[in-house]
Amino acid sequence: MENLLRIYIERALREPEILKVPGSGPVVTISREYGCPSKPIGQSLTETLNKIPREAHLSKWRFINKEVVESAAQELNLQTNDLNYFMSGVGKGFLEDIMVSFTSGYVSNPRIRHTITNIVMAMAQHGYFVIAGRGSVGVLYRKPNTLHVRLQAPLEWRIPEICKLLQVNEKEAVKIAYDTDKKRMALIELMSGHKYNPYLFDLIINCSTLGQQEIVETIIGTMQAKKMI
Repeated sequence: MENLLRIYIERALREPEILKVPGSGPVVTISREYGCPSKPIGQSLTETLNKIPREAHLSKWRFINKEVVESAAQELNLQTNDLNYFMSGVGKGFLEDIMVSFTSGYVSNPRIRHTITNIVMAMAQHGYFVIAGRGSVGVLYRKPNTLHVRLQAPLEWRIPEICKLLQVNEKEAVKIAYDTDKKRMALIELMSGHKYNPYLFDLIINCSTLGQQEIVETIIGTMQAKKMI
């Protein structure tokens, strides 16, 4: 992230009233079932958006993947790996069991959720972000000028992708897919404060029937229809 944006996020964490200012820049969140390619689609979407002519004063689009966790970990004085474990959807049990071992002392579950929420909200306030996962749809689903995308595919399509990615057999891939999807749904519930609801998403895309370029073009077409670009 650019230094200017980091300064803005740090200020938003310490002065949350900034986030109450009406309006926000355009933001796309991308959620996925495990085995669907959110990172290459998010990167390609960002690159394509930056090629579209726009007014010179507007910010460039940025793809956000791990930066949410890195910023939150820095703010909470936690290790990025520890916070990544929380973001995987483990949540309460993990926190209650091991937070007392951190050098910074106990960090409550609500504080972590509050910090992550403020970071994502600060990005939305700034605008021009494509955010992959991190429960971002649970934070921004009511925010104007946003598009929430869900990448899905049948399990039989995802299993070969997972086997190739992780070098595991089909049985292991099925278990990993099931467990990861369950944790990601739990994270969205944690960040939204509500039971998982597929209607949080504006656009649900089947990765088994559309190629990555077709998916990118579909997202951009929807953004144009919503007058986000």
